Amino acid sequence: MDTQPAPGQRPDAFILTGSFLVVCRAPLYLEELARRGLKILLITPSYWREDALAAAEDPTHPAYVIDDVAFVDGDVSRENSYLPGVISAARRWREQYRIVGAYAVGETQVEPTGLLTDALGLRTPGLRATRACRSKYLQRWYLPEFSPVSVTVPADARDGFDPAAVRYPVVVKPASRHSSSGVETVTGPEPLLELLRSYPEHETVLVEEKVEGQEYSVESLVQGGRIVFASATRKATTDAHANTFVELSHTVPSDRPDADPVLLDANRRMLEALDFQDGVAHAEWRIGPDGRAYLMEVAARTPGDGLCTLYELATGAPLEPEIVRIALGEPASYPKPSRVARQVYLEHAPGVLADVRVQGFDVEPAWIGEGGLWPALKPSAPADPPTLRAVLVHHDRGTALGPLRSSEDRAVSFFIDAPTVAELDALEARVRRAITVHTVPAVPDGVTHVLVGYSPVMLAKLDEQLPADSVLVLEEPAVIEARGITALAERHRCVAALFPAPSQDEAGADRIAEAVPRPPAVRAVVPVVEYGVVAAAALADAWGLPGAGPAAARVLRDKGALRTAVAGSGIAQPEWAVVESAEQVAAFRAAHGGNCVLKPANRQASLGVRLLGPADDVDAAWAHTTAADEPALRAQYADTARFLVEQRLTGPEVSVEAVVHEGEVGFTNITAKLVQDTGHPVETGHTVPADLPSATADALREAIAVLARAVGFRSGVLHSEWILVDGVPHLVECAGRLPGGGITILIDLTYDTDILANLLRVLTGDGPVGPLPARRGAAVRFLIARPGVVESVTGTERAQAAPGVAELHLSVEPGATVRTTVSSWERAGLVVTTGADAAEAGRRAEHALSLIDIRTAGGER
Repeated sequence: MDTQPAPGQRPDAFILTGSFLVVCRAPLYLEELARRGLKILLITPSYWREDALAAAEDPTHPAYVIDDVAFVDGDVSRENSYLPGVISAARRWREQYRIVGAYAVGETQVEPTGLLTDALGLRTPGLRATRACRSKYLQRWYLPEFSPVSVTVPADARDGFDPAAVRYPVVVKPASRHSSSGVETVTGPEPLLELLRSYPEHETVLVEEKVEGQEYSVESLVQGGRIVFASATRKATTDAHANTFVELSHTVPSDRPDADPVLLDANRRMLEALDFQDGVAHAEWRIGPDGRAYLMEVAARTPGDGLCTLYELATGAPLEPEIVRIALGEPASYPKPSRVARQVYLEHAPGVLADVRVQGFDVEPAWIGEGGLWPALKPSAPADPPTLRAVLVHHDRGTALGPLRSSEDRAVSFFIDAPTVAELDALEARVRRAITVHTVPAVPDGVTHVLVGYSPVMLAKLDEQLPADSVLVLEEPAVIEARGITALAERHRCVAALFPAPSQDEAGADRIAEAVPRPPAVRAVVPVVEYGVVAAAALADAWGLPGAGPAAARVLRDKGALRTAVAGSGIAQPEWAVVESAEQVAAFRAAHGGNCVLKPANRQASLGVRLLGPADDVDAAWAHTTAADEPALRAQYADTARFLVEQRLTGPEVSVEAVVHEGEVGFTNITAKLVQDTGHPVETGHTVPADLPSATADALREAIAVLARAVGFRSGVLHSEWILVDGVPHLVECAGRLPGGGITILIDLTYDTDILANLLRVLTGDGPVGPLPARRGAAVRFLIARPGVVESVTGTERAQAAPGVAELHLSVEPGATVRTTVSSWERAGLVVTTGADAAEAGRRAEHALSLIDIRTAGGER
């Protein structure tokens, strides 16, 4: 009976109990109660105090409508531990309000809520039901007809437990926990004893024979002891491939309806045995090999995960208002499903959660984290097409993800629905392929330098300059696999870890900081490869470190954008146009004297660049340029191909390397270039410093300063290429990274400096690098071998011993195939020399090169 004091002026109130987060993730309870004008009272564990108090002040938060909150202390693994706090709060509120209903939204306070409602004469599942539903061993006691063979092991009886008394495999489960926490399959006596010893000393444990078979749940609305709605849900769990029982999917209604008669009959008889009166029941079952339904466990509260959402998607109606009606003693009903809905939890590789991406669907992942709210998903009409409703990320970026041992370990889920099961299955397969859960190793605390891209040459130098385990290398997963560098930290002492990351995703570069946890001691982010320039700039900017700047980096990665950025700056450029077809190239060539240059807008190493004259086949050139790629160096991202056609200029070619600090150009170097005389302008040599008239050198130095200002470049190294037309520098292109082609070696030899150390200096903010005097000349010449299979390589020892030779490297050996040199990657090797000046260094390089003979099948060089 109702023992509450007379109503008087007390307002009507409704008590909700459970985790603050669970209550707020089911906002329809709050909305329904607020709509009725009821005061909303919440009893929740004390660890939600800070979140609840903050939410109470936020008008946009569902919890804003809660009128009062009582915080209680307890432990889910200790039976009845929350009970004193719940009763204390209820006694206080009983004096202030006329309590008209109460409901346990979450698992932890089901039994205290049952006692509270019983004392106040409110609608309740009943004392037996609420007590048994909170204890797995009591469920075995009350419901032997539906239970597997089991043994209850009290906390003080573990030492006397005989592991030989059970038939294996067995399932071991704590009696009072939820979310599959602590539940495991064990296959023998020793592992069983070891597992029992791992539970807290106070915890009662259930050991039962494992039931092999498909798992389901049955959700029931019960009013006055009568089931007004019941439906089966099919589940998938990790039990299929692991010793745990974490749920991986729910399908509403069950897509195996043949099991429904057995499940619904067993569920009805189970609820009758518990004398279940008013509320919602969520019972988990397995159909054993004998065709019987075996009860795994039953709860007297709202089903967890996204089951309420699934029911709304399947039926078109929410469950929560009907549950409130039952708690208030009003007639309740619920429609049958008219669609099929499914929530799928994705498994992940253990590591730090870096990113989640969805491709091919107009759905962005919702990063709700461990304490965020779920988005509201509105149901469709029964015949609407199959739909991906949402992708939820249940942890924050940077969270360490381990194996799935309980529901809290899951990281990503998605909701789908469809008119039929076949359509739902097909959609699930598509969505699984579309979602990538990106995890990475944990970042060691000692990392001071982050390299965006892999360069063995740079790492070899850093091995000598930086402490052990101080470098983090970011690289695309596809590139890591293609180049076989998974064991990078074992090859280089400076490398602490190799981080798979979307380092070449220029369209999503602003998300790179979300994908890579910031090392606490990081001082610099270094762009290493051309395709990582944008990501490096974005990462440095997000971390507040010196760098090129995201806008400048994007300009430098697109030759068309660079042309636009420097237009009007005073820098001379060829005429140019963006092209999308061979016909447009032909038209441009015709308008420019029958000559032009065709090139990709965002490649490197002269890849795909074609010099076209009047007689050249434009269609063939277009096919060559548009197909040019570096699959081992470049990750495949959509919509990245862009192409330019330019006026063909004639004159000496040079490059200018400049170290820039906070927008100011400091050290500069000018490199003279040699380019092969074919339709593929691949560089065959470099000489430092370029022997130029002082006026021309000054013009180049002024031009690089203007270029840096025009693109807004902040800090780093610029590597720009120019053609001198009648002595006037015309810009070819510019990169925001260290130069390739051995130029860094030549700079170090010529100026007695370390260009990499200079780059690190400006990227750590340690100050500018000023002009340096040239101490000598240095040159590199590249080996261009005749196409074919290499039969022999001779003369390398003589070349190595030739005057001035500093380095000699070959990239071919007998048996290798040499292809036509259409980019820098087909060159067969290089020789580096020094001399008293640039001219002597160049002569020495040519002499050493002449001593090397590479013979290929089909002819000689």
